[in-house]
Amino acid sequence: MSDSTATPDSANIGFTVPNGPFIVTGDLQISLADGQSVSQPRASLCRCGASSRKPFCDGSHRTIGFADAGDALPADPLGEPGAPAPVAFSCVPGGPLLASGPLTIQNSQKQTIANSTETWLCRCGASANKPYCDGSHAGIGFEG
Repeated sequence: MSDSTATPDSANIGFTVPNGPFIVTGDLQISLADGQSVSQPRASLCRCGASSRKPFCDGSHRTIGFADAGDALPADPLGEPGAPAPVAFSCVPGGPLLASGPLTIQNSQKQTIANSTETWLCRCGASANKPYCDGSHAGIGFEG
């Protein structure tokens, strides 16, 4: 049986910060609203929906009272970490953040909760299944 917290050294890893952003590290390709893409090894991505720099966090979670402990439970099955490759993040207009590529997702305790190659992450702050999107953006009129 494997250790659920073990990940390859070259893995793309994302974890939730209690009441704050989703931090990702690895080989990241992030699409911006203007159609351009940036490559970087680390990013703080907005989970509260209020950032003026979406998809990036600008600290707005502190002023709007965003609350999420980031204690999501591991999936069953957990999945296997993907082979080293870039992970691309793209914003669905008015919806979630799509992560395409190998990504290990951890909760705020740094416990691996999933390994996937396609993940829909909440960026409106309203999902009842954070860090994942549950479609709540449609009911709150999220624009992003």
